[in-house]
Amino acid sequence: MAALDYLLRAGLTAELNGDKLRLRPADRITDADRLYVCKHRVELIAELNAANDPTLCWLHLLVLANGYVVQACGDIDTAITKQKAHQQHGDTLLAVVAVPGFERPLSEAEIVKALIGTLATPSSKPTPSSLWLPRVARLLGTHPAVLLDEGHLEPHDLAELADADVVLVADTIHVSPAWINRPQRVEQTAEIHTVEEVKPQHIIHTAAKASQAWREADAAHTNHLMSCRACHAATGRYCPAGVDLRQRYNNTQMETSE
Repeated sequence: MAALDYLLRAGLTAELNGDKLRLRPADRITDADRLYVCKHRVELIAELNAANDPTLCWLHLLVLANGYVVQACGDIDTAITKQKAHQQHGDTLLAVVAVPGFERPLSEAEIVKALIGTLATPSSKPTPSSLWLPRVARLLGTHPAVLLDEGHLEPHDLAELADADVVLVADTIHVSPAWINRPQRVEQTAEIHTVEEVKPQHIIHTAAKASQAWREADAAHTNHLMSCRACHAATGRYCPAGVDLRQRYNNTQMETSE
């Protein structure tokens, strides 16, 4: 899912309506994103179709007459898997069992459960807070530490909402009175400019970028707020370490120019 992963990192989701691609949210689509979609349209459509195809299964068990069970891995239609298995094993093939929900080989105990129909589908693991929180912040055009400092998200939200859609979370925060009436921060942001030409299209990046010191201060501050029970950013309560990290974050210059 490499092509879809690129859009996810850009804070976008893709939907397939017939043969048309639709990206959301529309106000976050840049010229660079449009160029990427044009170049990778075929890959994006294939990945979306694969994700929505219920006949595809990553793992199949081939049960042979000699007692062996072969684990066939890869996103392949079950009917095609059966056809290829019969071609390869002939009359020694007793059964082909699809194992949905797994993208790894099974242990011997799991194979037994899969064959008798008692193997439970694994629950999807929630996105780690170290990835989930920055995605929400990016959709809102701010930084993770700001969301925690101003009380738009609490530390317990990072666990309770870890499997929630980041777009829905960001939209909920965006229309909340606390967000609408928040004090405005004056920060410079790196801009992406595009030079319009017939062919090829070039993307020119400005020299301004987040400094290494600021990134380190931001990460240290955010990680501490997420893990420290004594700190509560919404009420301004910090442990001694939290006070030092917050002061370092506020005093560190965000951008540098090359």
